[in-house]
Amino acid sequence: MRFARIDHTEGPRVCVVDDTGAARVVSFTDTGEPVRTLHEIIAAGPHAPERLTVAATAEPGKVLAPIVPHRNIFCVGRNYAEHAAEFAASGFDATGSSDGQHVPECPVVFTKPAATVIATGDPIDPHTDLTSMLDYEGEIGVIIGKRASKVSKDDALNYVWGYTLINDMTARDLQRDHKQWFIGKSLDTFCPLGPWAVTADEVDITDTALQTRVNGEVRQDTNTSMLIFDVPTIIESLSAGITLEPGDVIATGTPVGVGIGFDPPKFLQPGDEVTISATGLGELRNVIGGSTPQDTLATAGAHRLFVEQSGTGPTVVLIHGLGGATTVYEPQVAALAETHTVLRYDLSGHGRSPYAGPASIDGWVQELADLLDERGITETALVAHSMGTLVATTFAARHPERVTKVALLGAVRAQPEQAKTATRGRARTVRESGMSAVADAIVANALSKRTHAERPVTVAAVRELLLGQTAEGYATACEALAAAAEPDFVSISAPVLLITGDEDKVSPVAVNEALLDLYPRAALHVLDGVGHWHTLEDPATVTAQLAEFLTKP
Repeated sequence: MRFARIDHTEGPRVCVVDDTGAARVVSFTDTGEPVRTLHEIIAAGPHAPERLTVAATAEPGKVLAPIVPHRNIFCVGRNYAEHAAEFAASGFDATGSSDGQHVPECPVVFTKPAATVIATGDPIDPHTDLTSMLDYEGEIGVIIGKRASKVSKDDALNYVWGYTLINDMTARDLQRDHKQWFIGKSLDTFCPLGPWAVTADEVDITDTALQTRVNGEVRQDTNTSMLIFDVPTIIESLSAGITLEPGDVIATGTPVGVGIGFDPPKFLQPGDEVTISATGLGELRNVIGGSTPQDTLATAGAHRLFVEQSGTGPTVVLIHGLGGATTVYEPQVAALAETHTVLRYDLSGHGRSPYAGPASIDGWVQELADLLDERGITETALVAHSMGTLVATTFAARHPERVTKVALLGAVRAQPEQAKTATRGRARTVRESGMSAVADAIVANALSKRTHAERPVTVAAVRELLLGQTAEGYATACEALAAAAEPDFVSISAPVLLITGDEDKVSPVAVNEALLDLYPRAALHVLDGVGHWHTLEDPATVTAQLAEFLTKP
């Protein structure tokens, strides 16, 4: 069987993956308990699949790593002869033998922390402040199924529960300079793992094709029959003095074709996509993330956010929407900063703020509260656009004492079922094909006819904002929007300004008129010839409306 793990609305859930790739959550038939980790299935023994009830329909949700071991991942180095040769010739191997023999006599074993594990689709942090020599290593991972101590080679495969894919990411300069491999291979996000965990009965580990592609170019192409030390030998060697536990993961080594093996070396750069595939194990796909300088990021609770601040006076916080960033408000900032301290930031997973795992409106509300607390801001006005209006109104309803005014541009409500389905479908498309698969369609539908005809710079700016998002950050934001609950609009006592465009298909005039009736103290302004990106389509009018609203008593 093939198992995956997703971030379900009820928390992490283990799923069975069918032949179409659909993931269906499972629970134990005899207890009715949902299965949340693969460790539970492994612990249930070889007959666990017989105890599982599989949901009839597939469930949406961000894909998580199928398993995160409870302790370090065991890794085998220099386990394909050609790779051992290329590594020895690269000048980066500080462990080579003095006689120049590159093929090891015994398995070369190191570890990397379980905390480095990320899922397929998660961005890999390039750590540009630490390394300029980022490299990939496609490998097959072995998942141990039962306690193994002093296991013989002949019996070793009986202790294997299954297999998965691993990218043993490496900072080559750190690996070389520290004279051992732990630091160079253990930086945060340096162990993409997944997308599935596949039971051993479905994999012929003696004859499994393994391939790595970078931006579509085949870099590594081998078969497990080429391993120097096969899986039984590795297990025998490790278990001779180290008891292997159920759920332990062993990375079996990478073949020839890593970046340092080329002349000149082909190191990874931000934006590169690394895809590792193997027969029956699916595709592990990750993009090298951006290189936002750390000194531009501010702390907000557990998150690091890109934050910009200007002006003096009462605080106003600007919150962007789905696919946006602080740039959305660039035309308004100078004027607002004449009378206010303007604080704008990229929501986690958007723009220049690093991806921080599955998103939700509640999570972003807490993020806003943390940001204000970090800066000692007790009260503020809020300006929000599109999906950001759900963050602003939820925050205002929960913290009325902290909100002085609320301006909502293109306000949205909880989505109806049909819209939720479409939004989740967009998340799937982006994960499969990237932002370029949806950007042009969004631009075509979200901007007014006048903007398309007369404002080419605006069209280009919106398109660039969308294409600048990471696929996983945008996809998880789509899922957050689809899962959003309706804020308690009626309880918001602060003055509210609603702004929309007469061609806004996301936030039509009728929606805003309905909201106008819900807020105790609200006004509505409709922009002529404007779609959904109001601040960029009619910047002068939006700036004037916001300035008047924020400054009047």
